[in-house]
Amino acid sequence: MNFISASYNMYHNSIDITTFDGYILRIDCNKAEEVLKTTV
Repeated sequence: MNFISASYNMYHNSIDITTFDGYILRIDCNKAEEVLKTTV
């Protein structure tokens, strides 16, 4: 069974996703919001 932990990192404005297999994924919120399209 794989466990995943995710938390918001306010120092880097990112979401850090960690698996207990030793993998770390960091999603940069600034980059993700650049391509985000919203409608009103």
